[in-house]
Amino acid sequence: MNRKQRRAAAKRSRAEPGHAGALLNQSLIARQAGRLGEALALAERALALEPDLAEAHYVQGTLLTAGRRLAEAVASFDEAIAARADYFAAHNNRGNALKALGRLTEAAASYRRALALRPDSAGAHNNLGGVLVAMRKPEDAIECFRRALAIDPGMAGAAANLLHQLQHACAWSEFKELEPRVDALTRRSIREGAAVGEMPFYHMTRCADPAENFRIARARSLEIAKRAPKMNFPPNRSRGRKSKITIGYLSANFFNHPTAHTMAAVFGLHDRGDFNVFAFSYGPDDGSSYRRRIERDSDRFFDIRDADFAASARLINDSGVDILVDLSGHTMNSRLEICAHRPAPVQVTYKGFPGTTGADFIDYILTDRIVTLPSEAPYYSERIVYLPNTYWVDNHTQAISDKPFRRADFGLPDAGFVFCCFNGNYKIDPTMFGVWMDLLKKTPNGVLWLLRGNDLAQRNLKREAEAAGVAADRLVFAPALPKAEHLARLRLADLALDTRIVGGHTTTADALWAGVPVIALKGSHFASRVSSSLLAAVGLAETVTGSLEAYQRLALDLARHPAALAALCGKLARNRETAPLFDTPRFVANLENAFRRMWNGYLAGAPPRSIEVREVA
Repeated sequence: MNRKQRRAAAKRSRAEPGHAGALLNQSLIARQAGRLGEALALAERALALEPDLAEAHYVQGTLLTAGRRLAEAVASFDEAIAARADYFAAHNNRGNALKALGRLTEAAASYRRALALRPDSAGAHNNLGGVLVAMRKPEDAIECFRRALAIDPGMAGAAANLLHQLQHACAWSEFKELEPRVDALTRRSIREGAAVGEMPFYHMTRCADPAENFRIARARSLEIAKRAPKMNFPPNRSRGRKSKITIGYLSANFFNHPTAHTMAAVFGLHDRGDFNVFAFSYGPDDGSSYRRRIERDSDRFFDIRDADFAASARLINDSGVDILVDLSGHTMNSRLEICAHRPAPVQVTYKGFPGTTGADFIDYILTDRIVTLPSEAPYYSERIVYLPNTYWVDNHTQAISDKPFRRADFGLPDAGFVFCCFNGNYKIDPTMFGVWMDLLKKTPNGVLWLLRGNDLAQRNLKREAEAAGVAADRLVFAPALPKAEHLARLRLADLALDTRIVGGHTTTADALWAGVPVIALKGSHFASRVSSSLLAAVGLAETVTGSLEAYQRLALDLARHPAALAALCGKLARNRETAPLFDTPRFVANLENAFRRMWNGYLAGAPPRSIEVREVA
């Protein structure tokens, strides 16, 4: 609604204050001003006047969805549909609420009913594609995104969604054709102040330019800030310097997820003489050992899945959190809107998102001097906190299964050389894949062991191998396994190969924990330098290369010289026990010093400043 329309709506509302339609107009005005509670109350007043008014149930449903009262929202959309069966928007938005609840099959059915009413709706095709992605039906999702773009060629969200499903599918030719179009749509969105279609995380997986990454992240964070304005919680500098500092960790991923795998030991290692440790979880409770350990090791654990952004922020503030550490950033299912409400005096981004949030409401980013160069500070909205050794933390108690796996169990040759890369398929790009194919051609008894993603990616990678002159059966695909078993089977590989634009994070740490050396290429942005940081912190900086030629040369040399590879493996085995990478208590002590510096600065009334944390003696 433009300004003229809003004025007209307000005029009608004043003229007919008791009319249901007028109340709905007032509700819309209140929502656009960010007053969701008032907007919902007005919609409910409209329903009290006209209980069968489909539009009132629909408006109520959209407001309940915005407040994350999702089950109630579905019921409201059901009432709207009962009153008007052909209500396209109610079917479509019912799908949105069901998707957010994780009821994916029902969500898909709602979108299909919407499309039966309006087959030319680009938005509904895009929505259906999104839920099909979540249902792991990439080929069907790709077709939906193509249809959305055919209907509306300027739909930035559909273009970005299609681009990144093509990336997951390793459909590189179509990806290359579409990429400039997505970039053009993004530039237009930023220029016009519209929502940016591409998620910052996906942008950084294909673009290693920190300035561009910052631009996209900044645009997305500005949108978030508009949806969740600062709530003006009172400042808290009255606490004495001798008080404990309360740390709040906020995440969607306190379950069987890489974030929990690597962070699990941190919560229990904090010094309880100086710190309280609270966890705020808005992801699923899967009952896993990771979830239970984090619950057990936190002083307080809050499940905020069903709370809206404002209620979550209020809970964090009421709990007395001094430093809020967001572990999700711009990743899937994140709720940066909670941070945008400014519930804690000091707010930090860490771990989940490899780069700047671009957000004015985040004060600090925890990083290191390998992944973030000092010269790149202009491309960070946060003040940079440099941790010693590496910004990465891993779990020094992570179990490795004692199952006696054999290569034959996974279709690997007993006598051949096994290169492996268990990074997600979307991280594989044609340039690095070409290097890998050259390695296989020069290692006649070698195979490349990859993570099994979707069937479409597997078919495309096999086809690309054959086009490069490598037999498709020299690519071996690994199915998902429980973490401890995955680490055990990793030991069957000879050498791990990192990807290029966005490299391994947990994947690299897992290989090193299992005793498998990793060859990496040092890139030009945060996400492409993580492996470099990890390898330096485990004492294997010599396996970080500065060019594709050096990368290939080192991998080939190790494949051809068993003694050199054995010496490297021996060094890794020794360093694993003593080097900083897997010394979790040492990391937590350094992290606590960072928190003390942040908090003391806040108590002194100083603005956030960059911090260099010195190694704990």
